[in-house]
Amino acid sequence: MNESYTAPPLPPEPPRIPPEPPFSSPRPEPGGGARTVIIAVVVALMVAVGVVFLMPLIFGANPIDVLSGKNTETVQEVKTVEERVVKAGQEAVVEAATQALPATVNIEVTFGSFGAGIGSGFIYSPDGYIVTNNHVVENATGIQVALQDGSTYDARVIGTDPDTDLAVIKIDATGLPVATLGTSSDLVPGELAVAVGSPEGFQGSVTSGIISALNRNIDVPGGAPLLDVIQTDAAINPGNSGGPLCNSIGQVIGINTAIYSQSGGYDGLGFAIPIDSAKPVIDQLISTGSATHPWLGISGGTLDPETAKSYDLPVDTGAIVGTVIADTPAASAGLERGDIIVAIDDVSIDSMDQLVMEIRKHEIGDSVTITYYRGDEKKEVTAVLEEKPS
Repeated sequence: MNESYTAPPLPPEPPRIPPEPPFSSPRPEPGGGARTVIIAVVVALMVAVGVVFLMPLIFGANPIDVLSGKNTETVQEVKTVEERVVKAGQEAVVEAATQALPATVNIEVTFGSFGAGIGSGFIYSPDGYIVTNNHVVENATGIQVALQDGSTYDARVIGTDPDTDLAVIKIDATGLPVATLGTSSDLVPGELAVAVGSPEGFQGSVTSGIISALNRNIDVPGGAPLLDVIQTDAAINPGNSGGPLCNSIGQVIGINTAIYSQSGGYDGLGFAIPIDSAKPVIDQLISTGSATHPWLGISGGTLDPETAKSYDLPVDTGAIVGTVIADTPAASAGLERGDIIVAIDDVSIDSMDQLVMEIRKHEIGDSVTITYYRGDEKKEVTAVLEEKPS
């Protein structure tokens, strides 16, 4: 049997891969990939640096301090005196001291065989008139004044006023630096105060503080009360008496005169006579050698609410008349012991100190209307002020 052989059918051809395009893609240049990576890294670093420096600046910080871990409030080193003063906020104190020091003097006094004392003062006029306190030169047998330039002069008393604790002395010199006077009428608690003088004999010392209070009345052992004075916490010690208390530009606004102290030294309570009330007295002392003050001719005390309640009085504040001196304005006006003065003209009177201050604001010969209570009856009377006897 003849067998025939039939070849098996061929499998179908696989689909052809499409031919390559008639052009070929350009081959990358050697190193191209590395360059791209470097550029990316550089850009990333620039962005990072920008964030590090710009973000702190946006929030008010110093980038260098942030990177170094320093606090942004760290005080930088100051290289000049001017920069240091401005940085510390003390330029006003330096200006005040520069202005006031040349006219501030040291005063050494002797009291015969009873010892010596030290005080301060300031030059009031270029021909040698110097202002100080009465208690600095009172009963002095010798006075020597030392200026800031080191020169010294013998001084003599021109006039004193124990009522205000003011005095004027004079040295024989001309062309002297003069203190610049300001005003005490517009002072406010909290503003800068600079005291200049010779505490404990250390001439040319400067201390600063603030105006602590105004219109203080201070009782002085063995002397007249200090009325309507300035209180300051600028350091004032024995030896500062008579020296200037200045404002921030070196103008004299007061005359340092007393301290309140448990220890005898600085306790933060110093008092100065306001320059506005001192100036008329100073001018009187220079022109006449003495100062005059108007008065009513009474003495007494202050009525307080507790006393008023105890005695069932019609008012709880005022000045109680204790004594009426004969042949005085008060006697002529008919005031009597026990009267309670509650007003001078249109000004309410709450204390005896306030009564004295109001009377001092007038001139000798002025007429004043006095409102007072006698018992439960309210009365008014007119008095003509006279000169207070020395």
